[in-house]
Amino acid sequence: MEEIIRAFNRSAATYEDWYKTPLGEYVFKTELKGLEALLPGKGLGAEVGSGTGIFAEHLTTENRKILCIDPSPEMVSQSLWRSLPTLLGVAEKLPLKPRSLDFMYLVTVIEFLVDPLEALSSLRFLLKPTAPLVTLAINRESSWGQAYLESSKREDSLFRHAQLYTLNEGSDLLRDAGYRVEGALMVLNVSPDGTPEEPSLYTPEEKRDAGVFLLKAVPVEIPDGSV
Repeated sequence: MEEIIRAFNRSAATYEDWYKTPLGEYVFKTELKGLEALLPGKGLGAEVGSGTGIFAEHLTTENRKILCIDPSPEMVSQSLWRSLPTLLGVAEKLPLKPRSLDFMYLVTVIEFLVDPLEALSSLRFLLKPTAPLVTLAINRESSWGQAYLESSKREDSLFRHAQLYTLNEGSDLLRDAGYRVEGALMVLNVSPDGTPEEPSLYTPEEKRDAGVFLLKAVPVEIPDGSV
């Protein structure tokens, strides 16, 4: 975990540069649209692995408040620069009250969890009953997944530390961690060397090979007194 944190510390200052390119801007808008479709429109939530806070900044509204949480001090400094409520912490041990959140989401985070089952299991105790957890992940069965796998061979690549998943594997992981999957979306229909288009959302039946999948899940009933 320490090596992963150091890698993100090194990339914090330039992390958002890619989002300023035409393709990067398209990816950001597309992923944002997917998150908007699955997250509730109001309540108190948290983005775990929030990085620089770029997604939380765009998803925060008058009725929807988001707490940013990340283990990288340099990423947290970027989030604080945005004046976002931010905590330095890891998913497995968050200093939050049980059943205190109306929603939670992770953007390209399960790929970097050392023990994703432990982390996701821990997070469910922070959610209110029926409160959703939305995970956004790179689809290994896509051209984007293959491109990131190729880039992981480089010594300086963040994805050297990543484990990519398929839609089925992501769903199984959530179920094993104590969630019930209630919805799925596929986004990013353009290949890494393609031309940006209007952001669109698809069902798994329509675009199984899209670059990114999003899963909406809720905790299975947690016995009273559990922490």
